[in-house]
Amino acid sequence: MTGNDSTSAELAEFAAGVRVEDLPRDVVHQAVRCLLDWLGCTLAGSSTDEAAMVRRGIAALDLGDGSRTASIAGTRQRAGAGYAALANGISAHLLDFDDTFNPDRTTIHGSAPLWPAIAAAAELVPVSGATAVAAFVAGFEVQARVAVAAGPGHYDVGWHVTGTVGHIGAAVATSRLLGLSPVQTLAALGTGATQSAGMKVVYGSMGKSLHAGKAAMDGLLSGFLARDGFTSSTEPVEGHRGFLHLFSPDPAPWRATEGLGDTWYLPRDGFKPYACGSLTHPPAQALLELRAQHYLASDAVASVDAYVHDYVKTTTGLTEPRTGLQGKFSIYHVLAAALADGSASVAQFTDERVNDPEVVRLRELIAVHVDEQQSKDSARVVVTLRDGRSFEQHVAHNLGTPDNPMSDRQLDDKYRGLATPVLGEARTGELARRCWELDELDDVTAITSLTVPERAAP
Repeated sequence: MTGNDSTSAELAEFAAGVRVEDLPRDVVHQAVRCLLDWLGCTLAGSSTDEAAMVRRGIAALDLGDGSRTASIAGTRQRAGAGYAALANGISAHLLDFDDTFNPDRTTIHGSAPLWPAIAAAAELVPVSGATAVAAFVAGFEVQARVAVAAGPGHYDVGWHVTGTVGHIGAAVATSRLLGLSPVQTLAALGTGATQSAGMKVVYGSMGKSLHAGKAAMDGLLSGFLARDGFTSSTEPVEGHRGFLHLFSPDPAPWRATEGLGDTWYLPRDGFKPYACGSLTHPPAQALLELRAQHYLASDAVASVDAYVHDYVKTTTGLTEPRTGLQGKFSIYHVLAAALADGSASVAQFTDERVNDPEVVRLRELIAVHVDEQQSKDSARVVVTLRDGRSFEQHVAHNLGTPDNPMSDRQLDDKYRGLATPVLGEARTGELARRCWELDELDDVTAITSLTVPERAAP
């Protein structure tokens, strides 16, 4: 016991006590799904120019003797465990294709801060698959609960929630992986919380993915510091001048522990079918469905009207993106590219595609309207053709959200499409098989070892 009745102490005690054998099967299964999706996104992200920049920076700074290192997925490069977590967290989020916990007024990319910390730690200390699952669940549930307690104001004022609560989640996950006591876990939680950061002003730039990487790196450090006796506040979440006091204008601390251990947030995590901001997915799906149903050609379209949740305009309302990363946060580019290509995957969000004259022309046809009847996972799209005909499509819950989830097969197909160009078909398949049996593995390095290409330069 922590000897403290605080909200933070309750969260720490819960996290320290998570055991796979006590978890509902759907929670365990969702943790495995999150690992598979994280690996696909991370491996694909590792092949980008941005990820290569990160690895060069790490090589310049990581002056250790080469021992106690961990894998950087998708490459043969190894680095100190903290830097490996940083690189893998950034790669996981670079494509903005990773899982999304998306309740009404906040958003968290839950895996990107957690799995990199778990994977790095598992190369330093023995970790079974069951322990890795317990660590992930502990970190996910605590970070989600802190985000919910922070309320809509935390997101609305401009914090990137993945960066802020991700620090807490990664610290808690590392603590559970190391088998720390509730008192030690509370110390790690506090050390993670005091490092929290992440501004939404960097959306559409490389800076957004840095938040996930730093959360993983700093959370990993927090866990190992706590293991060796490093202390912190006993009320880092709810205390005066603590996380909720500083980061939220409308905190509700009681929500962090409401139903703790009985109500699980992880099964409500979602997976992305499109490589762009989640708020753009409902109208993108509606337009893609219209395009397929009516064999629409882009040169026959006079206008596209999208009726959406208010966050779509405030978060993804960039009208003139110039880079692929900016395009991921431009509802105008997402819809224009979907109309032109019949897809909204990785290829639609390159610098070249964003600046293609035909796509730029199509952006001028897009009108976006705030519709109070739409939620974050719904949208209505009307396409009007040059011959006067119009077609309408409503998406009540876009694919990948909790009310319209991706199947295991769909998720596996997504993973294979992302991982195969990096690892090759055989190793991609073997890695998937190991993931699906995660909670039965004796050693998690059976998975991390397969993230290294058989023949590749760093």
